[in-house]
This record gives sequence, structure tokens and C-alpha cells, in this order.
Amino acid sequence: MDRLIETSILTDQVYQVLRKEIIGGKFVPGTKLDINALASDFKVSRSPVKDAITQLVHDGLIEILPRKGTYVTQLKLEDFMELLDVRLMVESWAAKKAMAAISDKDLENWHHALVQMNSLVEQKPFPFEQYAEYDITFHRLLVQYADNSRCLKLYDSLNAPVALARVVYHYSYESSIKRHDDHKRMYQALLHKDLPALLTALDHHIRSIQEEATERWSQVFPPTAQTER
Repeated sequence: MDRLIETSILTDQVYQVLRKEIIGGKFVPGTKLDINALASDFKVSRSPVKDAITQLVHDGLIEILPRKGTYVTQLKLEDFMELLDVRLMVESWAAKKAMAAISDKDLENWHHALVQMNSLVEQKPFPFEQYAEYDITFHRLLVQYADNSRCLKLYDSLNAPVALARVVYHYSYESSIKRHDDHKRMYQALLHKDLPALLTALDHHIRSIQEEATERWSQVFPPTAQTER
């Protein structure tokens, strides 16, 4: 039993580190992963690394190609666009539910996330990773306020692959600032129970990400990365 517990703890630790490194860009999309090398780096056996990779495959961050190996997922632009469409659909539905049920405490928590982002956009150099974490929290809270656990689980499943492609649309400071204004509009709309304004801000937010992704995708994820595998 002790061995099982220890293996579970190691697996979770390896999973958390790998997930952060993939989303953070240490392992770029299309990178081939060597399980033996990772086990050596983590100073663990292959077992927790393989189990962690299984979880990351489920998250959509890693893909295993038969007779080729294990790779950081190489997203296609069409897949990314569809994920964002689904994300907009979920957030718009959640906005309608939250509008009728959100409490003062919920609004306070949402405002806190916004305040944290406000402080980060003023910093130089721009702390992208910290800002991105609050960005995810801000949007997830809106879905959480809809009080539907299945919907929240679906939303969480969308976030990992979207975060993987975050480099496409977030590494521009100017773009982050532009979309940060959307967050302010969302908060004000929910505060004043203005559903049309909230839905408009959500739609503008997602569409602007899609537009920038379309413009920059081939620069960040060159087609040769896919064909070389």
C-alpha cells in the first residue's frame, strides 16, 4: 500500500511539472518526448512518468503516435477555432445562468481576479504566466457561477489545449491589454445585470483571439513541424 501511495504522489508531481512546462512553452508543440530521459531528469522510475503522460494525453496536451513516439500535441488551426467556439458557447450559456443567480460574494471574488490582472498589466516586464493564470481563473469563475458541475467539467477539458496554443495570441503585450479591456466590460456588465453587454463582451473577446490566431498561426506552428514527425 505504501508503494502505491508513493507512486501516486510521484505521478501527480511529474504530471504537474510536465503540464506547467508544456503550457509554459519549455516543450513546444511537436516536440518528441523521451520517457527514459524524463525519468532520469525527474530521478524517478519510468512508471510515474508513463502514468503522468497518460493523464496529459487525456488533457489533450500530449499525443502518442503509433510506431513514431510521444509528442507534445501539435494543434491544427481548425481544431483551435472549434475549441474557442465551444468555449464561447459554454461561457455565453453560463453568463445567462450567472446573471440570475450570482451573489455579492461571487461578484467580489470575480472582481478580485480582475484587480489582480489590473496590477499585472502595469508591471514591466509583463508577467505573462501570472496574468494568464488569473485570466483562466476569471473565465472559469463565470462558468462556475452557473452552478452546473457537468458544464464546469466540460469547460475545464477545453482549457488545457487552449492554453497550449496560448502563445499564438497572448505573447503580444498590446494584444493582452486589448483583451483585458474585455474583462473590465464583462465585470461591469454582470455588476449592472446587463446581459446583452456581457454577451457582447464575451463574443468580442473570443473573436479577437480567433482573428489573431489566424494571422499568427503559421508563424508559431510552422507546417514543417507536423510533417517532420
